[in-house]
Amino acid sequence: MSKFFDDDIIEQVKDANDIVSVISEHIPLKKKGKNYWGCCPFHNEKTPSFSVTPEKGFFYCFGCRESGNVISFLMKYDNLTFPEAIERLANRANIALPERTVSSAERKRMARMESMYEVNELATNFFHNCLVKTELGKQGLDYLLKRGLSMETITKFRLGFAPDGWDKLYSAFIGRGVDPNLLLELGLCRKNEQGKIYDYFRKRVMFPIMDGKGRVLGFGGRVLDDSNPKYLNSPETEIFNKGHLLFAFYQSYRSIREKKQAVLVEGYMDVLSCHNVGITNVVASLGTAYTKDHGRLLMRQAEEVVLAYDMDGAGRTAAKRAIELLQNTEFSVKVVSMPDGKDPDDFIKNHGPEAWQELVDTSPRDFEFLLNESLRRHDTNSVEGKRSVLGDMFPFIAGHESQVRRDEYLKAMALPLWLDVSTIITYFRQFLRQGNIELKQQELNVPKEHFTDEEELLYWVGKDNNIYTLVTQYIGVEDISHPMYRAYYEKIGDLVTRGETLSDILLEGALDAESWHMFGKWSVLIDREMNEELLHSLIRSVRLKSLRNQYKEHSRLADQLSRANDPRFIEELRMCQDLQELIKQWS
Repeated sequence: MSKFFDDDIIEQVKDANDIVSVISEHIPLKKKGKNYWGCCPFHNEKTPSFSVTPEKGFFYCFGCRESGNVISFLMKYDNLTFPEAIERLANRANIALPERTVSSAERKRMARMESMYEVNELATNFFHNCLVKTELGKQGLDYLLKRGLSMETITKFRLGFAPDGWDKLYSAFIGRGVDPNLLLELGLCRKNEQGKIYDYFRKRVMFPIMDGKGRVLGFGGRVLDDSNPKYLNSPETEIFNKGHLLFAFYQSYRSIREKKQAVLVEGYMDVLSCHNVGITNVVASLGTAYTKDHGRLLMRQAEEVVLAYDMDGAGRTAAKRAIELLQNTEFSVKVVSMPDGKDPDDFIKNHGPEAWQELVDTSPRDFEFLLNESLRRHDTNSVEGKRSVLGDMFPFIAGHESQVRRDEYLKAMALPLWLDVSTIITYFRQFLRQGNIELKQQELNVPKEHFTDEEELLYWVGKDNNIYTLVTQYIGVEDISHPMYRAYYEKIGDLVTRGETLSDILLEGALDAESWHMFGKWSVLIDREMNEELLHSLIRSVRLKSLRNQYKEHSRLADQLSRANDPRFIEELRMCQDLQELIKQWS
């Protein structure tokens, strides 16, 4: 995490902004016990699972596992950088901030990223001007106009054209003093074996790819004919990651928020055709499958996601993968079955926007789509065909946390398969047993969870340097039961060894995402005050559990070696005796 302010200032700002008060300005909260609860702003849900603990200045969502303090809440909610969140909270609390102190490395990184944005902006203008103002771009403009796009749409999306020729962009940019290394890193240019730099995008229609703030992060380029590769994309850079971005999100997010619905299509032209006729809640992934990062972009805007992929083999596979990732996210999911293998661009041209909107509105839910796909592939007149359909559908049904939803789906399969509901339920339970999947009866997003003594001890270890130092006198890494917990314990040790003062802010930047979510959950669940008696009780409990586990393992080995007449069993027996003595001492 990037910081521009001293820890003392950060703590002052954090303490001056009551977390309940700040979060209540964005979402409704209701007090229940010591905590406040509301519907999570970071994923769509109907049952509140978002908990705020004022005593600790911490929030945690039991649904999506987002967690943090008042600073990280604003960063996530309003898409702010760390310094921006500090400045906003300081203004809110009337705290005067000192001048920012930026490390040399951080200053270089910021300047480098800013240069990348500037060069991409220059390239966007270069391509767009070439398209609409020069003879070089006439063939690109003719192509887009023949595809039915209006000049308004072309301007709205800042579409462009990379002219034919090896160095049109390179020569123009070098003449303006642009660093050639930046052109190479951003993928606007390449270098051949002789060391000569040339334009990467040539004779292609250009699609600028923007973030939610409208900054151009990269480009996609399409040829005008049927030659290959049909599309070229910018390489992954410090500012461009295809799996994190959606094409047209910047132009679409207001409409998505208003309609509470996002339509996901496969291609640039599918998006543009929709926007061209006034259907503006449409976005596309950048040649990648749907990812969880795409979901994070949409979760604050939409309640429903409609998958409108091409219904060829790849499109069907992509739709199924997206359904899997969207399961249990609280998004309502629908899938458009495109007739005659058409894509949205073709369909809109042939049938018009009203027919397209009707197709979206009447498209089946995810379960219905998957069931229809399975019924299409298998002969349900045969016993084997019926079993195949059940085998296709059971993993999807088992993945749902809601028992009500499971029951609904199991009943819905009875009619098309000509089976009794009781028979389907019997097969489903058999599937769960064989697949080692437990039936989940819970309807609430907030589980009645408990924490172990080990988890409570690890929580306090991450809160205080002195506690960590005391605990390490008795508890080694080998005493910790779970690999993830051991990694967390070692990370805390690294921080203390480096002389860091443990705090929530430090841990959020230092821990990996899984460990941070784990710490956040403990922060909400653990409500006891630490004292000397509790600390020694927790140490004793964890140490005893470790010793008993070691005793069981060495007893098992001793028995195994004894049966094999292996003399090493004597050594294991002595180890068991030593462990028994230690267990007595700690009991």
